[in-house]
Amino acid sequence: MNPNLRYVGEEADFLRNIGFRIQFFRKKAGLSQEQLAEKSGLSTSTIGHIESSSPYPMSIVAILHIANALEVEPYQILKFD
Repeated sequence: MNPNLRYVGEEADFLRNIGFRIQFFRKKAGLSQEQLAEKSGLSTSTIGHIESSSPYPMSIVAILHIANALEVEPYQILKFD
């Protein structure tokens, strides 16, 4: 995956919403970005990029690792109300 790709419109909104959901569940769990990174096996900078307001692509496997670290189901990260 190339994080330098430019996403616009629906793709950008989708990626931003995933990041916002991850941030919501992380804060709800009382974890810092560093703690989530450690629990998920991802780098702190990756978690920071994912949670930023800029769209950041991630694999479905990364979403699975993050969901497991947050003790939520992956669909909860992908569900937007």
